[in-house]
Amino acid sequence: MIVTIVTPTLNAVDYLKECIESARRNATRDIEIEHVIVDGGSSDGTVELARSYGLRVMQGKDSGIFDAINKGSFNSSGELLGFLGADDVMLPGAAAAVVDTYRRSRRRWVVGAIRWIDSGGHSLGGLAAPPNWMTPRMLVCLGWNPIMHMATYFSRTFFEELGGFDISYKDAGDYDMFCRALKKEPYGRISQSIACFRRTGVNNSAIHGSRTAAEYARIYAQHGPSSQAERLFWRLALKTYFNLGNPDWLLSKMADSTRTTLKLQPKAHF
Repeated sequence: MIVTIVTPTLNAVDYLKECIESARRNATRDIEIEHVIVDGGSSDGTVELARSYGLRVMQGKDSGIFDAINKGSFNSSGELLGFLGADDVMLPGAAAAVVDTYRRSRRRWVVGAIRWIDSGGHSLGGLAAPPNWMTPRMLVCLGWNPIMHMATYFSRTFFEELGGFDISYKDAGDYDMFCRALKKEPYGRISQSIACFRRTGVNNSAIHGSRTAAEYARIYAQHGPSSQAERLFWRLALKTYFNLGNPDWLLSKMADSTRTTLKLQPKAHF
């Protein structure tokens, strides 16, 4: 089976080597990794680095990260599509776990757990794969997106059926996409961590807080309940579920809030 990994880049040379090599290590006798780089005009050696690994690089202006991901996805050949940031890492055995869950669950998309890391690669805790009994209505009540894009894979046919990402979103296109996917069917859940999400303080949701909040409100208006009581119920229920099920993540979140209060770093949006 061919698994396509799409990575959008713009002056991403600092971490791209680690990203590329992590994806390459996931190839097996039965799984071919097709890694597509979609570059928006880098001038720091990003394109040259990607090509030195023999990767296909698509170059040209785009209207944002989700436009870039769509371009790479619709112009690739894998049966499964995954999306890995240039500063993120695919963990060993991830592709095998994705393919196995995809086949066993007979679902058209699968979601795994992640680990957070800092700029130096040090662990900041993890987040278990969210429960696959969530509905879009429940998900938007939570107020943040626990389905991590670097740990989410779609079948090509399902991705095309959904029309790809809505490129009118600049920060929350994945949140919108996952809500639309959940309206059609639940995902296959992968219990193990399959990717590392690098939190550097320059992630879109961290540096464009007000814009991200406006996009979240737009998504809630499309998928959420009108009842404030229902909204509060699901928010409390899901927050309790995630806090109890992810103790190291809870501690990391508390530490993050403390650093934010002390103005040591921008607040992450979660």
